[in-house]
This record gives sequence, structure tokens and C-alpha cells, in this order.
Amino acid sequence: MTREEAIKILLETDDEFRKWHEERQELKWKIQKLEKHYPPDPELEAEEERMKRRKLYLKDLMEQRIKEFLQQHQEQ
Repeated sequence: MTREEAIKILLETDDEFRKWHEERQELKWKIQKLEKHYPPDPELEAEEERMKRRKLYLKDLMEQRIKEFLQQHQEQ
């Protein structure tokens, strides 16, 4: 099973994984919007940094779930 197949299955069957994915996509869109804001505003920059950290955290959670899923299905 490929990584892409695992992600597709997780998105279809794992509600928590799907929630993480959707939140991450939303954060990506919001970050892109904030990056276009000019002139830079310290408050907005702090918010952007917070969103980037959350997005990275979600990525780590998703990567761990993908790894576990692939290991489980490799053993079968």
C-alpha cells in the first residue's frame, strides 16, 4: 500500500484524521491570506506564527497516524 492510498483511506474512514486535515487546509488558506497583508502588523504576524505552529503540529499528528496505519497494514 502506498502512502497516498493510506491517506485516502484515512480521510474516508478516520473522523479525527479528516478533522485534522480540514483544519490544516483552513490554516494554510488563512496563512496565505495573512502573508499578503501589507504593511506588516505585529499582531497579525504573531497570529500568523501561531497558525503556522498549529499547522505543523497537525502535520505531525497526521504523519504519526499515517505511519501507524501503514505499519498495521504491512503486518497483515
